[in-house]
Amino acid sequence: MLIMFRLMTLAAFLAAMAFTTSSVSAADLPKTHVKVIGVNSTLNQAKMLERPFWEEIIPTESNGQVTADYISLTEVGIKGNEQLRLAKMGVLEFFSGNHALMAADDLMFDAADMIGVMPTIEDARKAMDAFRPVVAAHMEKFNVKLLMDWPNPSQVLYCKPKISGIADLKGKKVRVSTKGASDLVGLAGGTPLTIMWAEVIPAAQRGTIDCGITGTLSGNTGNWWEVFDYIHPLALTWGMWFHAVNLDTWNRLDPSVQAFFEEQFALEQERRWALAAEENQDGVNCNTGQGECKYGVQGSITLVPVTQADKDLLQSWVPTLSASWAKSCGADCVAEWNASMGKAIGMSLSAD
Repeated sequence: MLIMFRLMTLAAFLAAMAFTTSSVSAADLPKTHVKVIGVNSTLNQAKMLERPFWEEIIPTESNGQVTADYISLTEVGIKGNEQLRLAKMGVLEFFSGNHALMAADDLMFDAADMIGVMPTIEDARKAMDAFRPVVAAHMEKFNVKLLMDWPNPSQVLYCKPKISGIADLKGKKVRVSTKGASDLVGLAGGTPLTIMWAEVIPAAQRGTIDCGITGTLSGNTGNWWEVFDYIHPLALTWGMWFHAVNLDTWNRLDPSVQAFFEEQFALEQERRWALAAEENQDGVNCNTGQGECKYGVQGSITLVPVTQADKDLLQSWVPTLSASWAKSCGADCVAEWNASMGKAIGMSLSAD
């Protein structure tokens, strides 16, 4: 499946490349400088792709005409769930955000991180391609234009006590960061706890939490392998991110610069999906110290194999988990989802 996904990604990338060769000329671009807030600095996507995109690719491809001040979300100290509001106020120009963290402002964004509906990264790409216009329309309510989206490596379970699968969440205190993950843990009989990323390791050391949910690679580079003893790589969600821009900022740009950005973001989106696919297994390898570890740190925690029983159990919970979101989001919201992501993955919800 991964090979097929890479071939599909390469085909899309080459198609985008063909488009760029016939359109915007760097020589025609006016001098433009923008301000950018990126993803968390600890993420590999920030170090390998996002910072180079803004600090190297954009200036190079524009022949020095378009430049940016780039700073990560970690460095600027803005909470992820504040971004849409700040962008609407005009405080932010270009910025990266996590879909699920925007759910406090609009529950539609939470659907991008719905538990269990995208078992593979191929499923995630198909679903998000269909869902993107819906997300874009909802962002416009905040005076924001969507530019691209991409996944993290899959969100999986890390635990200190021995586990054999997700059924063992029962009775466990689990760190979560989204409502969907909280619902999952509660349904499994565990206790969900919302803990800031920087507090996870001390919380695990103190015994405040038994387990945590995060990406296969972000957990590794965040040193979770130092405090957790087991990793269960069943894909719960894909921690979808997006990059967007305040619409007033966008509308002030010269049309040629807008076209240039749209072309560059089309290419960048393909790079980020491809890297996430590669990082997903690499994160597992790095955490367990088994196989090639290209992007992370060699750990030595125990791999808990994913069984068909695990997959079946997660799928048996999906109707309940998705029904909770549908009821909260409402009939209009559900109709939009059914006509887009739901249609793409062969699933239909009811708000009743």
